[in-house]
Amino acid sequence: MKIFGTFFAVCLLLCGCGKRVSDNEKLNNAVKDMKNGEIERAEIQLNQVLENNPDNCSARLLLALKYEKEGAMDKALDMASAVAAEYPDSFAALYTKGRMQSQYPLHQRKAYETLSDAHLRNPSDVATLVLLCNLGTELKYKNVLQYINLLKSKPEYANNNILNFQLGKSLLLHGKRPEALAAFRSAISKLRDFTLLFHIARNVDANNLDRQYAIKLYRIYLAATAGKSLPATQNYAKLRVRTLSGR
Repeated sequence: MKIFGTFFAVCLLLCGCGKRVSDNEKLNNAVKDMKNGEIERAEIQLNQVLENNPDNCSARLLLALKYEKEGAMDKALDMASAVAAEYPDSFAALYTKGRMQSQYPLHQRKAYETLSDAHLRNPSDVATLVLLCNLGTELKYKNVLQYINLLKSKPEYANNNILNFQLGKSLLLHGKRPEALAAFRSAISKLRDFTLLFHIARNVDANNLDRQYAIKLYRIYLAATAGKSLPATQNYAKLRVRTLSGR
């Protein structure tokens, strides 16, 4: 699932270290400038805040986001990590560090730990839960089930296809096969993402949950991708249909 609307929203969650009204005004202006693509203007505002208060974590986090937007990911992560180390109870610092870590395949386990800490500071934050669900499913962590269930308890995610797919995979880790199949069936409801459809079919097939249902899903996938050039997955689906049908 994609994170939306959080890149700048987290910047508004001050770490509690910005005491001057003028500094906060400059931070707000910097956020607006970054949202409007005025990166240089934003940097000027941030540097002015840091001249007054070098330890202002909000300005430093915004600067880290500025580096990220410019593609300087290592520099961005270094700064976010430094702020999180200095302010270990700051949700904004932990979330920013964890989100940036999650973009490095080799740092995904650390990202999961960081975001778990962020979740403890702000249990209701949806963006953190989404990242935890994505990472936990990818890493095949059993305890991701708690985050999936928390996210599903929110009305806007109750019937989310990707989340139901993740729920199915998580339930398999716990040996709950009938429940996993039910989750995969829910993930198909009103689904328009044929890539996800293929992954659902493959999981139902690979885990021997329901042969006929796997065949049905593969056939739906082949029909949905007719005319598209996806030889690897299409050939795999055709082969599995033949094999499962005993042809």
